Amino acid sequence: MLKIELLTTGDELLEGVISDTNATHIARELQQLGLTAQRINTVGDSLKVLSSTLTEISQRADICVMTGGLGPTSDDLTLDALSLSAGGPLEVSEPLWAEIQAFYERLGREAPLTNRRQARVPQGGTPLKSEVGTAPGMRLKVGGCLVFAYPGVPSELKWHLNQSLIPYLQDRLGLTLHKRHLRVGLLGESALQELINTLSVEQDAVEGLKVGYQALGAEVRLKLSAPSSEQLDHFISCLKPRLGDFLISERDHPLQEALLAELTARGLTLSCAESCTAGGVSALLSATPGASAVLMGGVVAYSNEVKRALLGVQASTLEAHGAVSEACALEMARGARSALKTHYALAVTGVAGPGGGSPHKPVGTVWFAWSGPHGEHAELKHFTGDRARVQRSATYYALFGLLRSIKSEAL
Repeated sequence: MLKIELLTTGDELLEGVISDTNATHIARELQQLGLTAQRINTVGDSLKVLSSTLTEISQRADICVMTGGLGPTSDDLTLDALSLSAGGPLEVSEPLWAEIQAFYERLGREAPLTNRRQARVPQGGTPLKSEVGTAPGMRLKVGGCLVFAYPGVPSELKWHLNQSLIPYLQDRLGLTLHKRHLRVGLLGESALQELINTLSVEQDAVEGLKVGYQALGAEVRLKLSAPSSEQLDHFISCLKPRLGDFLISERDHPLQEALLAELTARGLTLSCAESCTAGGVSALLSATPGASAVLMGGVVAYSNEVKRALLGVQASTLEAHGAVSEACALEMARGARSALKTHYALAVTGVAGPGGGSPHKPVGTVWFAWSGPHGEHAELKHFTGDRARVQRSATYYALFGLLRSIKSEAL
């Protein structure tokens, strides 16, 4: 049996500022594979203590799973400790630094020079690249022990575990698991887990089924694995009716990709009319390769004058109901569909805040409309949070409502 120890780092753990939820999560993941950590070690931000603890672990364990200390600041000492314990130099990898810079560029920012520390690699180490943060993980042999070092941010840690540690352990233990990832929208992890727990009780339990959850903004990646594809298919066939409209994709596509794929497969086009989201819907769609085959264009109509001139919203509608109304949203969608000559159109108009609200239409009030060849409909939603959060929520719901409608052929 593999001898495994965990090592979590950070003064905040020793001072009781935060709880060590990472060790708990790793231990549970190991249990799913029939493994148990022999020890859980916690040390502070001391290079001497950290490196000596790593050396001690390497003399007892086959595998060490380490979390924390991979950030860009001077008290992030994991790479230094790994280098010291393994007895080799620590050097910056220029390709890895370029990837960190690219991550920041995707966020519209320039990478701070302090983040260059995260591109350092101990001699013999293998960087474990990240798609969810700036901190790569690291795999390195220290003595006879293979160390997997991961970021301490829980969401990043969970991502890394599924990308490298769990597949490695499955391969080493000779476990063959069939995997599927589903995307679920507007249903939180807790609600999704409760639904799956209920399903497992009502249906015949799938022996060896493993379920994992990864929150991705308004979506959850549902990670399923089982010993056979037949078992997995059976479980998913039982699960899909329960998920209903919340199921975005069976191929792990985020909402915008799933929507574009659906439209592309049907040879359909889309246009957008946006007020409070200020082009956010079009921007999210156009960031996806191949969007130009589907997205014909959009109109950002903040002012009533633009709503009237470009989208054909009637002055009487604005006077009687206001810009944030069902009637206005429907006319915006019709206008965009007519002006851009598309099969479908969506419209968003609301109060993003922080000002502009009223007792009847408080901040977070958003009207949506969707128009298509078979009909049209509108919905009212109330979102919470600051301006940016309301805009993000509205952007997501506009796309979610369209995908739901197309799949049900309601438009």
